[in-house]
Amino acid sequence: MSKKINKNWITLLILALAGGLVYKIPYLKYSYYDALVKALNVSNTELGVLVSSFGMASMVCYFPGGWIADRFSPKALLSFSFISMGILGLIYSTFPPYNVVLLIHIAYGMIICLTYWSVAIKAVRLLSSGGDLGKMFGFWEGGKQISGLIISYSALAVFAQFNEAKLGISTIIVIYSCVLISVGIALLFLLKNIKQSEKTAISIKDVFTIITDPKAWLLGLMIFSAYHFHIGLNLVTPYLTKVFGLSTALASGISMFVLYAVGFLGAASAGIFVDKVGSTLKVVRYMLFVAIASLVAYILVPANSSLLFVVIGLWAIAQYANFSIRGVYFSSLDEINISPEKTGIFIGFASFIGFIPDTFLHIVNGKILDKFPGAMGFKINFAYMLVMVVICLLVVSVLYKKAKSIKAKA
Repeated sequence: MSKKINKNWITLLILALAGGLVYKIPYLKYSYYDALVKALNVSNTELGVLVSSFGMASMVCYFPGGWIADRFSPKALLSFSFISMGILGLIYSTFPPYNVVLLIHIAYGMIICLTYWSVAIKAVRLLSSGGDLGKMFGFWEGGKQISGLIISYSALAVFAQFNEAKLGISTIIVIYSCVLISVGIALLFLLKNIKQSEKTAISIKDVFTIITDPKAWLLGLMIFSAYHFHIGLNLVTPYLTKVFGLSTALASGISMFVLYAVGFLGAASAGIFVDKVGSTLKVVRYMLFVAIASLVAYILVPANSSLLFVVIGLWAIAQYANFSIRGVYFSSLDEINISPEKTGIFIGFASFIGFIPDTFLHIVNGKILDKFPGAMGFKINFAYMLVMVVICLLVVSVLYKKAKSIKAKA
């Protein structure tokens, strides 16, 4: 049993290291916002359209991706995902016309959600031995952050060598693409320990049961509202450059540390906490209170250069809460009594609802920044995030009551 558990953790490590690469290219704006605007020669709104197109394609593919996850080999699907994303990245690195870049973002959304997202989450759940589900999800999310940290700092070191933003960004995309292709090939040989006995034929009745299940909608709404917090926090990078005057390289470096190092601590510690407390939803509620406090502070703290370190400190606290929530919310599947064989299709539907913000929030953020230059635009975005986090707290409270009711009946 111990040997099997060790093998499961090794497999989880491989999934985490690979998962740190997946969103690097479609979400380049998170770390290289200003440089990407210059390289693509686009406005804030047009950049938002690119990322939102990725989100729209993702939304359409989440549900069928869940069905695919319940039917096909995780190893084959994950390898295909990485190799195809790497090839698309090599095309992107040449900075083709805007419409082609738009199509590449759409293709990324389709590939990730059809052959990666639900597949990876189901794989993590199947690797759990039972009492370590929280840690499995927490360390998977945390491991992705460490992987992302190493790769991103390496890329930033390369970017700093170029005086021209366009050439620097192009080189980074090439590096990411080559690593993606290499990982995709390596997974074919390394990823052997995910059992596939859980595959099942999902019937139309099963699909109907899931889409009429209040728990699926509540989980989706929890992700939907929490995802506003996650996306919005990435506005802090341009907040530091445009309002506080930091250089792009310095702001990106701080962004990567806060995003990945603090992200790892948040996700990993939340996973441990979940297994000790015995409730994912209870831990998520605690972290939502931290999120609310950090956003209130962001709105109230003046945009004064003397308060730069306060702003960065608040960012770290907010990201800790963010990744604590993201790291474990799918470990609530056991708590709300979702059977393992329906994991893929359930995640697919909840993700379809939950990640809708990817289809519009980037555009909304961009339009607000274009219409309200300076600190005001950022603070309006922070206020909107605060409203969504409060909604998330209400949704999680309802879902927690349902979970307690299910436990009582059991």
